[in-house]
Amino acid sequence: MVYFFTSAHNPNVIIYMGKDKYENEDLIKYSWPHDIWWHVDNLSSAHVYLRMDTPINHYSEIPQEIIAECSQLTKKNSIEGCKKAAVGINYTWARNLKKQIGMETGAVTFHDSKQVARINCQKDTSLSNKIMKTKKEAFPNLELELRDHMKDLERMKNKEVRDEKQAKKEEENARHEAIVAK
Repeated sequence: MVYFFTSAHNPNVIIYMGKDKYENEDLIKYSWPHDIWWHVDNLSSAHVYLRMDTPINHYSEIPQEIIAECSQLTKKNSIEGCKKAAVGINYTWARNLKKQIGMETGAVTFHDSKQVARINCQKDTSLSNKIMKTKKEAFPNLELELRDHMKDLERMKNKEVRDEKQAKKEEENARHEAIVAK
């Protein structure tokens, strides 16, 4: 089961998290390339994921309001972190998550620790309660959704390549016609 939340800032983004550490394993395995993973620093917490409505290439493209929502949701879903006035929150590309042989269920490390952003999250009960009220449960086929998404990305990439070739061909034809017309 996956919990989905609605952003007050942009209802078109997808914020989701697993029910438990076993569900987190599937989320780690089937997250999309541009998804962003959130976790409380040095404490146990939920794995929260953000999927922007259009893929982004840099964390600076995430509105501060959405960073606050994801951070509060992550803090709220930490047994120890929810009791503290402030906690550190790590976020990184889901593709930066690394599972190693022998790791506990739900545990991760990173391929590149330089890609991990860390912020300080002060308790904001109003915001965390607001986002928690939007919680919906679902049972998506994560593997199928990822496969379909990757096929869509491949189709878009192929279309871009075809469009570029067509534009180049039309440009060459126009140049050739201009030469012949002289």
